[in-house]
Amino acid sequence: MSKDDGFNEFILDKAVEAGAKAIILTADSTLGGYREEDIINHFQFPLPMPNLAAYSEQSASGNGEGKGISEIYAAAKQGLTPEDIKKIKDLTNLPVIVKGIQSPEDAEVAISAGADGIWVSNHGGRQLDGGPASFEVLPKVAEVVNKRVPVIFDSGVRRGEHVFKALASGADLVAIGRPVIYGLNLGGAQGVTSVFDHLNKELSITMQLAGTRTVNEIKNTKLLD
Repeated sequence: MSKDDGFNEFILDKAVEAGAKAIILTADSTLGGYREEDIINHFQFPLPMPNLAAYSEQSASGNGEGKGISEIYAAAKQGLTPEDIKKIKDLTNLPVIVKGIQSPEDAEVAISAGADGIWVSNHGGRQLDGGPASFEVLPKVAEVVNKRVPVIFDSGVRRGEHVFKALASGADLVAIGRPVIYGLNLGGAQGVTSVFDHLNKELSITMQLAGTRTVNEIKNTKLLD
């Protein structure tokens, strides 16, 4: 989300036009973490960001020079509030899922503000060094949510067993990030398909060995400390 409401409306309108079914508000990455290796290596994100480029072009039309992409990115809103959830819902008439929840208290605040889903995530551990693992906080967040809205979980999911544990710990959906990127890089669409096929195979084996036949039965599984 940006401090520039014009940019927010532009992006949200694009999402609605493209047929998006919900909007995900990322709350845990309002700026990049301090990464010394990136500084030492002079890392620059290698791919263009089409949404930013499109807004830059639009802001230039009829108004002289448009906003540069770096200028747009630097305007990311760092003071997110519960009212932002309602703003997004009013602009799009779509469900809003809040991503980056790490505490039961924040989950309660988000739901009270109208969030339609809670996404437990620490951004893959790439932003805040020393923060809790998402899996550690998942059970307490799920307990507070108490099935009022879906709970999505990510960060560190590499195996079908991880999917099983997340579902047994309160997740309704499990998101896969890095393994999919690996599969895409190595084998394109077929590589992505193979990643999900393998995860599903591992999950089905784990379910069989754990004595569960359905996802609902996984959710009723009690994990021992």
